[in-house]
Amino acid sequence: MREMNWPPARRTDGMLIDRARLQARALSGRGSALISGEIEGAIAALAPGAPILGLYAPAPEGTHALCIARDRALLVTPAPLGAADGWRESWCATSVDDGWAAVDVDGPDAPLALAQGTSADLAANSPSAAVLFAGLRCLLARTEAGFRLQVEAPWLEALLTWMDGA
Repeated sequence: MREMNWPPARRTDGMLIDRARLQARALSGRGSALISGEIEGAIAALAPGAPILGLYAPAPEGTHALCIARDRALLVTPAPLGAADGWRESWCATSVDDGWAAVDVDGPDAPLALAQGTSADLAANSPSAAVLFAGLRCLLARTEAGFRLQVEAPWLEALLTWMDGA
């Protein structure tokens, strides 16, 4: 009956894993919007000048978009955007501020966790930031100290449980 003895879910902000060689920290207070259609037009209207990032691209602290597909991206902002949901001319935006969780992973074992978590060719310059990481659909970017994963919020605990074993 071990499978029925679940630990309580972790909070979704602050330090989530704090070991000597691996740390995982949730970024809170940020905004997220899924954009579809003409993503360049959406970004020009919602966050002018924000870069569109592909797989394992360096993530700035400010506003940026993580490309999911040719016509979809996750727009990440330092604070909730507050844009109205729905279609405009050639694009659509949907606020998902609480629908995605951002986790920064760093420490001496972060490269090992990254190598164990995905088999994607991180040097291939894929225009899409989408990747399978630990069997979960994530968006992957690079940070100065390690890497950042964006995962759909309901899968955060599964990701952290995997990282506990990394």
